Amino acid sequence: MPANSIAIPAGRGHGPLLRHEQRSRRKRTTSNGKSRMNGFDRPRGSASRPSPPSLTNDLMRQFPSRLAAALDTPAAHRGEPGSILFSGWCVHPERRIVRLELAFGAVRGACTVNLPSPDVAAALPGWAGADACRFEIQLDVPAGVDVVHLIATLDDDDQCRWRGPHKFRFRPPGRIAVWSGKLKGAGRFLRFARSRAAAWRARHGRLPGLREIPLLVSKALALYRVQHAAAPTPGRLPKGYALPEPADVYDCWLAVNTWTAEDAERLRRRLDAATAATPLPLISVVMPVYRPPLEFLQKAIDSVRAQVYPHWELCIADDAGGDPAVERLLADAARDDPRIKVRVLDANLNISGATNAAAELAGGEFLAFLDNDDELSPDALGEVALHLAAHPDTDYLYSDDDKIDAAGNRFAPQFKAGWSPELLLSYMYCAHLVTVRRSLYQELGGMRIGFEGSQDYDFALRATEVARRVGHIPRMLYHWRVLPGSTATSGDAKPASFEAGRRAVEEALARRGSPAHEGIRVFRPSWAERGGLGIFWHDFPDHGPSVAILVPTRNRLDLLRRCLDSLKATTYRDYRVVIIDNESDDPKTLGYLARCGHEVLRIASPGGRFSFAHINNEAARRVDAEHLLFLNNDTEVVDPRWLSRMVGYARLAGVGAVGARLLYPDGRVQHGGIVHGYHHGMAGHAFKLLSRHDHGYLSQAMVARNCAAVTAACLLTPRALFLECGGFDEAAFAVAYNDVDYCYRLVDRGLRCVYAPGAELLHYEGLSRGFADNPAEEAAFRRKYAGRDDSWYSPHLSLEDEGYRLRARRLAPADDDAAPVRTLMTAFNLNLEGAPYSQYELTVALKRRGVIDPVVYCPEDGPLRRRYEDAGIEVRVFPHPLAGVFDLPAYHKAIDDFAAFLRRCGARLVYANTLQTFYTIAAARAAGLPSIWNPRESEPWETYFNHFGDAIAAEALRCFEYPYRVVFVAEATRRGCEALDTRHNFTVIHNGLDMERFLREAEPWPRAVARKQLAVADDDIVILLLGTVCERKGQLDLLQALARLPAQHHGRVRCLVVGDRPGPYSEALAQQVARLPAALRPRVALVPETHDTALYYRAADVFVCTSRIESYPRVILEAMAHGLPIVTTPVFGIPEQVREEVNALFYSPGNAAELCARLCRLLDDADLRRRLAAASPEVLALRTDFEEMANAYAEVFREASLTRPPRSSQPFTRR
Repeated sequence: MPANSIAIPAGRGHGPLLRHEQRSRRKRTTSNGKSRMNGFDRPRGSASRPSPPSLTNDLMRQFPSRLAAALDTPAAHRGEPGSILFSGWCVHPERRIVRLELAFGAVRGACTVNLPSPDVAAALPGWAGADACRFEIQLDVPAGVDVVHLIATLDDDDQCRWRGPHKFRFRPPGRIAVWSGKLKGAGRFLRFARSRAAAWRARHGRLPGLREIPLLVSKALALYRVQHAAAPTPGRLPKGYALPEPADVYDCWLAVNTWTAEDAERLRRRLDAATAATPLPLISVVMPVYRPPLEFLQKAIDSVRAQVYPHWELCIADDAGGDPAVERLLADAARDDPRIKVRVLDANLNISGATNAAAELAGGEFLAFLDNDDELSPDALGEVALHLAAHPDTDYLYSDDDKIDAAGNRFAPQFKAGWSPELLLSYMYCAHLVTVRRSLYQELGGMRIGFEGSQDYDFALRATEVARRVGHIPRMLYHWRVLPGSTATSGDAKPASFEAGRRAVEEALARRGSPAHEGIRVFRPSWAERGGLGIFWHDFPDHGPSVAILVPTRNRLDLLRRCLDSLKATTYRDYRVVIIDNESDDPKTLGYLARCGHEVLRIASPGGRFSFAHINNEAARRVDAEHLLFLNNDTEVVDPRWLSRMVGYARLAGVGAVGARLLYPDGRVQHGGIVHGYHHGMAGHAFKLLSRHDHGYLSQAMVARNCAAVTAACLLTPRALFLECGGFDEAAFAVAYNDVDYCYRLVDRGLRCVYAPGAELLHYEGLSRGFADNPAEEAAFRRKYAGRDDSWYSPHLSLEDEGYRLRARRLAPADDDAAPVRTLMTAFNLNLEGAPYSQYELTVALKRRGVIDPVVYCPEDGPLRRRYEDAGIEVRVFPHPLAGVFDLPAYHKAIDDFAAFLRRCGARLVYANTLQTFYTIAAARAAGLPSIWNPRESEPWETYFNHFGDAIAAEALRCFEYPYRVVFVAEATRRGCEALDTRHNFTVIHNGLDMERFLREAEPWPRAVARKQLAVADDDIVILLLGTVCERKGQLDLLQALARLPAQHHGRVRCLVVGDRPGPYSEALAQQVARLPAALRPRVALVPETHDTALYYRAADVFVCTSRIESYPRVILEAMAHGLPIVTTPVFGIPEQVREEVNALFYSPGNAAELCARLCRLLDDADLRRRLAAASPEVLALRTDFEEMANAYAEVFREASLTRPPRSSQPFTRR
C-alpha cells in the first residue's frame, strides 16, 4: 500500500453505513444537521475499527497536503466488465472536497460524495471533512487492466489526484463461462418450451402435427423473448440470490383469486342486500348426462350443491346411458337433496334432445347449463343472480371459464369480451357459464336436433338475435373438464361439430336478412383447420353498394403511386377512387394527379394548418356514394378481397364502421382494432407489434369481432351516417383522435365497430405526416372520454401493453358496500417533502373515499404527523425494526416482531412507501396479509440493498414477489426493475397534482405581487430551480451554466435556486456563486427550503430541473401547472411528464455548456418562451390528474384487500 493510503478496515456494519446514509442524505437531514440512517441512528459497536493513532500522526507529518483514500468496492481485483459499483472514502487533511471524479482507463465519472464516515473521522481526527468523506459511483467499465484514479476538486478550487495501489482486471468471460451461460439459457428455454408444449397438449389432447411444429416453435420463441427480455443489468447480485423463473401468469391469477370463507360471507352479504330490494330468481341448472366417469359426475353435482346461492334446482336427464352406477348415483343425489330432479330417458335423444328433456324439468325463471363432468365455482349462481337483479331485462348471460384436468389443475383461461355479435359469428366465444331466460328457451324450441356438437353455438346465435339484453359476467364461474374425446380438448375429437357450427353461422346470416347474405361463404381458414379450431371466416360478394375510397395526399408521389397501384387487385367491383389533394406543390405529383384517371378534389387546410378532419369532411360532402372508405396514402393492399369483406360486415344491421388489419412492412401488426384505456387512459391499437403469424389471445387478432373503434387509416362507414353524425370533429380533433372520437360517437348511438382481419393491408405508418400529435387534441380526448369503459376488452387483461396480456388481478365487486379496510401505511419519514408528502395526500384521499381506515407507522417523528392527526389519522412512531440488525436470524426475528405489531394494530392490508420500507412487505407476508409496495426510487435495484449485506439484501429483493401490486410512479422506473416482475404484479400509477391545493396556495400570489415581493423588475427573466439542494438534484449544473452565459444576458436574468439546506453541497453552490461574473453574482440567490413555493413559481419565467436521479418529480408537474417553459434533464420518468420541443428542452446531466445553450435559446427567443409556456398546461392535462391517481390507487387497495396470501416467511414458489 502506498504511503498516502490509510488502512481503515471495514467492520461488519461498514456497508450498511455507506448506503443507508446515502439514502437518508438524499431524502432528509435532521434539524441539527446530523445525518441519520433510514430514520435510526447507527447502532453502537457496528462502526469500523479506527486506525492506530500513531499511523494517523505519521501521515499528518509526512503528507500534510495530499489525499488519503481507500476503495471498499469492488472487493476483488478481477471481474467482468459492465456496471461496477466503486465505493470508498477520500479525504484531504486541510480542505474539503467539493467534487470527486473517479477514472478507470478512459472511463470517468462524477461520484456521489460527502457521505457520512464516522469511522474515518475517528481514525483521522482534525482532518477536514473526515466525517463525510465517503463516495460512491456506478460506472460502466470496459474490458481492460488499469488502476483507479480519484481526482478531487477542493473548496479552494485546487485539484488533487490519488492513484490506487492495485490494478483491476476486468475481462470478458472465457469460453467456458460463455458456453456455460449459453447452456443455462438453453436449459431455461427448454424448460419453458416443455411447459408450453404440455399446456398445448392439455388443451388439444394430442401432439402437434408436423406442419404445426414450426409455427408453434416460432410462437414459443417470441413469447420467451418477451418474458425474458428484461435481463438483469450487469452487476453484482447479493450472494445467495438468483432471479426466480417467471411464474405462469394464470398461476399468479389463481393465487390472488383463491376462494375463502371470507369470500363466501362477502357474497352472502351482497345477496342479502340484493334480496332486500327485489326477490332473486330460482335458477334451474340443466345437466344432460351420458355415461360420464362417476368421479367427475359426482364433482359436477357437488359443485352445484356447494353454491353459496341457495335458490337453485338441478335438473338432470340421463340420456338412456344404461349405466347402473350412474343411475344409482343420480338416485342417491335426488334422495339426499330435494332440489335435485332426475329423469332417466327411455331412448337416447343425443345431446340436444337430452338437454331439452332436462330443461322440461325446470321450474326456475332462468336456465343455467352444466355439462356432466364440468364444475361450477362456488360463487357462480350467486353472481348470476346478482347480475340478473341489477339488469332485469337480461335474457342471455355468459361468464368467463377455464379448463380443469382430471387432477383438478386449472389452466387455459378464457377471459371474454363483452357482447360482440360479430365475434359470435367467428366462433362460440360466449359458452360457459350460459344462463338463459326459460321463456326464451321455450320460445326458440330449445336446442335444435341436427346441430349436435355445436348445438349450444346454434342456440346462442338464435337466442342473441332476439334477446332484449345479452350480458357478460367477467368472472371465472365455470371449469370445463379436459378429458380424452371431449371438445374441451380439441374440436378434432368431434369433427362433425365443425360442420354443424359452419351451418349454424350460415343460417344465422340468412336469418338476419342481410343484403350481403346471398353468395356469402362461411369457411374455416386453413390455420384453424390445422389447429383443430372451430373458427370461421366469411367471404362476401364482390358487388354491392357504391364505395368512394378517399385518399388524402400532399406530394409524396412514391407513397400515392404504390397505394393506388395496389388497389388495382381489389376484387370488389363497385368502388371508385377519389384523391384529396391537400395543397401539393411538387411538379411530379401534380403531373401524376393530372393523368392518373381518378377524380381529384383539391381541398386546402383551413388557416394554413393541416386538418385531416376538415379535408375528409369536405370530401365526404362532395362525393356521391353509399359508403365512404377513408384510406391513408401510405397503405398498400395485401389481400385482394379486402374491400368485399369490409363491405360485407358494413351491411350487417347495427354496424357503423369497419376497420382493417394493418401490418407494418416487417409483417408485425400495426392495427387490430382499438382498445380504450391503453397509454394511461387513452386509446391504442390492439395487438400492436404482434407477429403476423401469431393469432393473438383467443385468436382475436385473426377473427372478425367488435371493438371500441377502428383507425381511419382504413375505415369504412355509410356516408349518410357519417354526415348525420357531423363527420370528424374538426374543432377538437383536427389531426389526432378524430377517428376514435367518431367511432365512440357511433358506439354511444348503439352502433358497432367491426375489425375485419381478412381485409389485410400494409401501413407505412407516419410516412405521410409524421407522428407529432397536438397536445391540445390529446388533452381534449382525455377530458371527453375520461373513465370510459371498453366492454370488448376484459378487465382481466393488461392495459399496460397492446398484447392482450393476462394480469393477475382480483376483481372487486362493484356492488359490495364494504367497510373501510384497516390499513397500515408505512412511511420512511414524516418530513414535508416528495415521497412522504405524496403518501400523506394519498392516505387522506383514500380515507375520504371510505376505502381504508389508516394507521401510519414511521420510524421517526416529523411535521407531517400533525397533518395526519388533523385529518383524523392515527400515527405510530417507534424505532426502526431493523436497527442493529446485521444477520439473517436477527432479521427474521425483527420481521416476526413487526408482523406481530401488524396483528396488534388490526391491520388487514399493508402499504409500504419507497424501497426503504421493504421490511413492511416481508412482515405482511409473515402475517399472512396482502400488501402494496410503492417504490419511488430509480437507483439500480441490483445494488440498492447491498448495504445490508448479502443475506438481508437477498431477502429484500425477494420482497418483490410478495405484494399484490408493486406500484411504480414512472414507466422508466418500472422498466429498470422489469427483471424482478416474476409474479406479474408490477404496475404504474403516475403521480397526480392536487389542483385544489395548488390553486389555494397560488391564490395569494398573482404574478405582479409575487415579482414585487421578490424585487424582480418587469423586464427581468426569472430562472427558477426548486428542490432540496443535494448532489442527486445537481443544482451545480445551473450555476456552472450561468458562468458561461454571454455578457449581454447578465443584466436581464434573475436566478432563484430554492431549497437550500446546510451541508457540503450547499457550500459548493455558494462557492460557485462567488465565482460568477460580478454583474451576475447579485442576481443569483440561494433560497432556503420553504413551503411557500407558489411565490417563486408565480414570479418565474423559466423553470429548470437539473436532477440526475428522479422518478416522476412533483416540481415538473407544478411548473407545468404554473405555465412555465421547462429546461430539464431527460432522466427516468421526466420524459413521461414533458414533451421535448413542445413545452420542454432537454440537456444532458452534468453538461453545463449544453444547459447554457438551452437557456440562451429561451432568453433570445421570446416567441419560443411563450410557445413552450402555453403548451405546458396542455401537456399537464394529458397526464394523470389527482382524482385519476387516487381512483387508481383506490382500485388497487380494494382489490388487494380481497386477497389472502399464505402466511409464510418463505419465498413464493410456483404451485
